[in-house]
Amino acid sequence: MQSETMRTISASILGSVAILPILILPAMVGALVDYVGFTEAEAGWVAAVGFAGSALGAITVGLRIRHLDPQKLAVLGLIMLAVFDAASMFVSQLPVWLFVALRFLSGVGGAVAYAAVVTTIAASSNPDRGYGIFMVFQFGLSAICLYGLPIALPGIGVLGMYLLMSAAAALSLVLRGAVIHRGTTTEDPAIEIHMLIKPAAIFAMIGVGFYEMANFMHFTYADRIGVGFALSVTRIGEVLGFASLLGIPAALIVVWIGDRYGELRPLVIALLLSIGALAWLLVSDDSAAYVVAMSVLGFSWAFGLPYFYAVEARLDPGGSVVVVGGFFTACGSVAGPALAAALVAPARYDNVLFAAIGIYLLVICLMMLSVRAAPRN
Repeated sequence: MQSETMRTISASILGSVAILPILILPAMVGALVDYVGFTEAEAGWVAAVGFAGSALGAITVGLRIRHLDPQKLAVLGLIMLAVFDAASMFVSQLPVWLFVALRFLSGVGGAVAYAAVVTTIAASSNPDRGYGIFMVFQFGLSAICLYGLPIALPGIGVLGMYLLMSAAAALSLVLRGAVIHRGTTTEDPAIEIHMLIKPAAIFAMIGVGFYEMANFMHFTYADRIGVGFALSVTRIGEVLGFASLLGIPAALIVVWIGDRYGELRPLVIALLLSIGALAWLLVSDDSAAYVVAMSVLGFSWAFGLPYFYAVEARLDPGGSVVVVGGFFTACGSVAGPALAAALVAPARYDNVLFAAIGIYLLVICLMMLSVRAAPRN
């Protein structure tokens, strides 16, 4: 019988593959621009459509998560990913509407598999630590891909990129046994709704949605911002890969400290670090500023996100809040690239960065309200 730690590690690998399109977003946007001929705005909208599929998958599963088998959800989600990512290989030959539909359906599949993982961790004995482990694998995989893809893309093209994504999803099916249901079963058909309408849950879910919205506003164009700092594509890949790699020690710090300082203080620290990094990008034209800012953003994202999940998990260990919170994060993931695409100007990203800073400040207020409204043990 697997220990809880080993199950969490296996589930974290599966969950990281489920959101691979998110983890490689800057490289994927850059690939669509450089190798397929999309404009920057068009590539951003394609990303937004994929996240819209994630939102649909998350809300559909989240409203019934206590009545569903997470392992079957994981299998269904991974099969959808494998099929629709494989079909996306032929983007250059497909009508635009069909490619967009494939990315939407891939997003649905990823969200279904991801929901199975986060609800498993939510019901574990220490969700702060569990989500920290999850972040280690997310940012580790992101670092490898963001570093390697710019090097590999001239040889494999976009076709090879989507083929690798499909293969990763198919291979992850062997880890399905790590996804199990640990929450309290119930016959109450509306138990999820009862948990979701609490003020603390509402503030937390909206807060994490805006958090991901701000993150994806700058992450979507991280590759293009690097071009604006006169960096080569290879160098940008190295920087973004290193930035994601810094997410691993950040997540390990979460694993180490757990809930020793609660959730709110670490959240605020992460948000202030992100605000500082974006402000530095706004006032500097030195390529070193890009390197440092991206590194800080990678660290703060991995450090802060587990605590958002932990706040949600403590409100409902059965997983309803954290899974429906995935709907809000997916909505944020849709709105982030979409708003960034609307704000971006040719080779100008100041409006995107200013908007992200304002949203981070709003998130601090929302999470303070959530923690204050949460019931005390």
